[in-house]
Amino acid sequence: MKREQIVVLGAGIGGLLAAGAAAPYFDRVIVVEKDQLPDQPLAEPVPRKGVPQGPQVHAIIKRGENTITGIFPDFPDRMRAAGSATVIAGWNLQVHEGGGWHPRRDFGFSIFAQTRALMEQVIRGCLLDLANVTLKAGCRFTGLDLSDNGAVKAVRISGDDPGGGDIAADLVVDAMGRGSPMPKWLDDHGHGMVRRSRAGINIHYVTMLLRRPEAYRDSADAWVIRAKAPAKVRGATLIPIEGGRWLLTLASRFGDLPPLDFPDCLEFARSVEGGVLYDLIKDTEVTTAPRRFMVPEALLAHFDEMDDLPAGLLPLGDVIGNFNPMLAQGMTIASLHAESLGHCLQQLGKPGGDLQSVSHDYISAAVAISETAWQAAVNADFAYPKTEGNRPPDLAEQQKFRRAVREIIETDADLHKAAIDVQQMLQPGSALARPDVLERVRELS
Repeated sequence: MKREQIVVLGAGIGGLLAAGAAAPYFDRVIVVEKDQLPDQPLAEPVPRKGVPQGPQVHAIIKRGENTITGIFPDFPDRMRAAGSATVIAGWNLQVHEGGGWHPRRDFGFSIFAQTRALMEQVIRGCLLDLANVTLKAGCRFTGLDLSDNGAVKAVRISGDDPGGGDIAADLVVDAMGRGSPMPKWLDDHGHGMVRRSRAGINIHYVTMLLRRPEAYRDSADAWVIRAKAPAKVRGATLIPIEGGRWLLTLASRFGDLPPLDFPDCLEFARSVEGGVLYDLIKDTEVTTAPRRFMVPEALLAHFDEMDDLPAGLLPLGDVIGNFNPMLAQGMTIASLHAESLGHCLQQLGKPGGDLQSVSHDYISAAVAISETAWQAAVNADFAYPKTEGNRPPDLAEQQKFRRAVREIIETDADLHKAAIDVQQMLQPGSALARPDVLERVRELS
């Protein structure tokens, strides 16, 4: 049995996917977005004003692509048609980690790489092809209306849409990102402030678009250079995107700010490990000015602990957790939240499947998804003594484990494939716990 209406706050990637996952279970899906959006697809999509991280690279790892395709089956075809680059994992995608380059091996699958604006436009097109979906752009969330039993019954909005005011809702998805006003609204209206786990990761990065040189015009090669912690803090990515361009990201930590002037960026690139980045970019044409971003903290919001969270309010994506953006897992986490929402909504037509149970089951699942990824990410950040937060008691063993895996993949293609699958969220980290890896961990102790 379909319910009447779900409202999704935020038309970023998480909100679009949540709307797509919910569409089969509601008569109407209303997506509310504070930014203005183009009426028609643009030949060269531009970042939304409300997405400051929009210019950074948005390669979608394989688990995310698979999950999005489960919601929108024609997603891969639309991405290719829009010009997204396809990068073969292990072959085109070259990784420098632990002081050396990974062996080049073709692992039989590729990932999409593109600007966020292009990916949003493709997913938005998939969503708006659904007959029961309406998008209200230029509208801001101002509050919730709750029923006498404390459940969501409407969303209050203001803005350009002539149908503004209250929008009735059986469920409300908060996909407004890490700056969502919802936690403050909840606290201001007596529901309490959600507890957040924090880790001070202090990441700074600069991004810019470059015209690919002729030698790489048709190349799908990409480079990821991870700083060797704790001695090094500088890393970089150079990724092919649509339009014959590269997206360059220079990253560092703890006050070592990547520069904004391109000649200085070249010197920064020269200092990055791997010995290739400077030569790759020294003769390129810069097509956008370098832009700097900072991520002082990784945050995880424990919505599952709130005693007075209104029934029917469902946080999603960065509203729950955000972490090191260089891991490229944020969009995949949002897609897994959307997938989980769809699975929970399937219970509506079954005995005991009411909206309150959907809310409870979804929030438990979504927080667990974010917590697993968040903890793995910040544990890697804890390799730096300056990272602030509660270190796990087995941190030293985790670091030895990562070192053992890195050593063994030099000569073991099977373990290398498993490591790629873990990074692409296709397998859990336990897939790497082979006897020879554990033996090497003991040797390192």
